[in-house]
Amino acid sequence: MPYYTDSHSGKALFYEDSGEGQPVVFIHPPGMGRMVFKMQHELAAKYRILLPDLSGNGDSDVVTHSPDITWYAREVISLLDHLQLESAVIAGYSCGGMVAQETALTYPERARAVILAGGFPKVETGGLRFEFHGGMYWVEKSPETLAKLLSHSHFKDEKLKRELNEHMAKSDHEAWHAFYDRALHYDCSHRLENLRQPLLLVYGSKEFWISEHSHFYQACPQAKMVVIEDAYHQTPATHYDRFNEAASQFIDAL
Repeated sequence: MPYYTDSHSGKALFYEDSGEGQPVVFIHPPGMGRMVFKMQHELAAKYRILLPDLSGNGDSDVVTHSPDITWYAREVISLLDHLQLESAVIAGYSCGGMVAQETALTYPERARAVILAGGFPKVETGGLRFEFHGGMYWVEKSPETLAKLLSHSHFKDEKLKRELNEHMAKSDHEAWHAFYDRALHYDCSHRLENLRQPLLLVYGSKEFWISEHSHFYQACPQAKMVVIEDAYHQTPATHYDRFNEAASQFIDAL
C-alpha cells in the first residue's frame, strides 16, 4: 500500500489504489479512515478506487492538530497531483462530504462529479449538531469507546468490525476532535450554486435529521437524489449493495 508526500506539509499520507478506469476518491468522516469504505472495494472491478487516510487519521502522519475542511481539500488535490490525474469523481461520506464539496467548489476543474452519502453543506438540524457534540465528547473522554460504537454501527461482520476499530485506534485524538469541530462550524451552503458538476445525493430513509439538509442542494443545477429504504446514515457500509449500485449508475452516466 503506497504513501505519498503531501506537497503542502511534506508529511507522508497513506492511500489505497485499486482498479482501472474512471478515478473515484472516497473521503471518510473524522477518525474513521479509509477502512469505513471496505465495501466499496468491489467498485474497483469497474473504476479506479482511491481511498486516502486524511492526515491525522489512520495510517497517515499528523500534519497539524488543527486541520480544517479547506486543509483536507488540499490534501485531496495533492493526491490527484501525485497520481498525475487531471480530475476524479469526489465522493464523501457524512462529514467527509464537506471535504468533497470544498474540493469541488475550490478546485472545480479537478472534480469530474461529486457523490455525497448522507451529505450536508452545514450542520443545521439539532439532531446532527447533537451527533457532532457527542463525537467530540467521546473523543475527549474515551476515543476507544467511540471507535467501538462506530465500528459496530457500520458492520455486522466481526472481522470488519475489528479492522475498523483497530484502524480508528491509530487516529490522532487531537486531529480527530478538530475535524469534528471545524466541520461543525463549516458552511458552504451559500456557495452551492457554484457547484455545477453532476451531483449524486444518497440518503437513508431513516436519517431524517440529516436528509433534511437535502433542500440546500436545490441550488445545484445537476443534482440527483437517491433514497435507500430502511437505511440509516451508514449506507456505504450497511446498505453497500444499493449504495454501490446507485454510485455505479451515476458514474456510468457521466
